[in-house]
Amino acid sequence: MIEFEILARGLYRSDQVAITYDPSLRMPTIPAIQQWMDALWQQQLASAQQEGYPLYESQLFRFVHAETWHEGQVEEGNNRLRLVLSDTSYKEYTTTRVPEFAHERSRQELSNALAVCSVIETSDGYILYEQRRNVAVYVGRYHVIGGFFERNLDTTMTNATNATSATSAISATNPDPFVAIRREIREETGIQATDIAEQYCLGVVYDLATPHAEACFLTRLCIPLNEVHQRVPEDDEIQHLLSLYVMEESLRDFILANHGNISATGEPNLLLYGAVKFGEEWFDEMMARLVSIT
Repeated sequence: MIEFEILARGLYRSDQVAITYDPSLRMPTIPAIQQWMDALWQQQLASAQQEGYPLYESQLFRFVHAETWHEGQVEEGNNRLRLVLSDTSYKEYTTTRVPEFAHERSRQELSNALAVCSVIETSDGYILYEQRRNVAVYVGRYHVIGGFFERNLDTTMTNATNATSATSAISATNPDPFVAIRREIREETGIQATDIAEQYCLGVVYDLATPHAEACFLTRLCIPLNEVHQRVPEDDEIQHLLSLYVMEESLRDFILANHGNISATGEPNLLLYGAVKFGEEWFDEMMARLVSIT
């Protein structure tokens, strides 16, 4: 089955992604729901400790909406992506994603935590991926590099004009998914910002199986695969960093051979990358083939 929905797609530089952040657009809740989440969270903490994977009450960004548009004439470089974000937490996400809660509720009634992931392409033509271990979902499945978009880590400071004075400026903290994906890449692989030649957001997808949104990226490196393996990760989340030499056929065969064994957000990230790398015809053929085998 297809476990994802593509909400928005394109090729966006950081200056082509606009963020509207409104903390008031949180998941609706009532005391009974809060009590239910509290109880389930305690069960999940106990289960995580018993099974040996980490579980933290991280403060996350909540996905509310995504839309695309063009500025001026419809041509390359004029496309834009707008994300509307709010606040949530890992506790809200991990408790509201369970089927008994998510079933028959609309997406806007859920936590809808926003994560980030990226296809990473080395200078000599390989892409990187991992096999998930010590995690709560999709254990054993292949996934590209990624993680959650955290409120206390993934922001940038910008200057904004004070409404009371045209000459004064105040600092504003803005959510930045590019900061989030670079942090995740650094933590999980040791790849530094200086190793990155260029980086694009490819769009936003929605995980239908464990409901949440994910911003997908393409990260092109200026270093080859052998140098990647010399980098030292900041954590031990990835036990073995895997790689695939990318050609039109090899990427197609990898996705088709492992359909159902790739995470619900890793698979569309690979597909969106393939669309950029090999064109829309490749992408349309792959989507048709995946639908036909479900």
